[in-house]
Amino acid sequence: MFKMSDSASGLSLCMSVDPQPRNPRLVNDNVFQIVTWTKGLGDPHAWPDRQAFLDAFPAETNVLFPVRALHTRKGPVLVRVYSNDDPIDGYAFATHERLCIAFGLDKITGENHDDMLEEADSLCLTELQDYEHFVDGDVYRFEITDKRGECVETARDLYGEGYARHVAQDTLDRHLYSVAMDG
Repeated sequence: MFKMSDSASGLSLCMSVDPQPRNPRLVNDNVFQIVTWTKGLGDPHAWPDRQAFLDAFPAETNVLFPVRALHTRKGPVLVRVYSNDDPIDGYAFATHERLCIAFGLDKITGENHDDMLEEADSLCLTELQDYEHFVDGDVYRFEITDKRGECVETARDLYGEGYARHVAQDTLDRHLYSVAMDG
């Protein structure tokens, strides 16, 4: 648990592990869909095998990143595979159309293709890492209260302690600024 307070404004911040975190694969608007043929891993899908999936999502109109299962003490997670020599258990994929929406592009061209792939890879890693934080129980919530103890703002499902602290601190700073501006 992490607590801090500002005596001048009376605002307090309390951040703790989220006791009932929600699966980011189910509650977030993920850009990438994760398809595996390993029971309990990835998103629900109807492709009976890898070839049926690859036939439905050609690389010309989709971004496909291979993934494999990594077994941790707390459960299996999926990691991005970069070598053709590594075994794969499935794919993280997004259509070009979905990536255009996510990145504010009209279309993917030869000029923006490499930059889009780099951004897509980074986004895919973030989505996979959020799931890993969920499996590890590294999910947080925070609450900001005023001097009367009333809740001013709360947030939950913040995946990863560093990210959670950053969001909590920014939110507290915003409220402190608002109190200062109100006099």
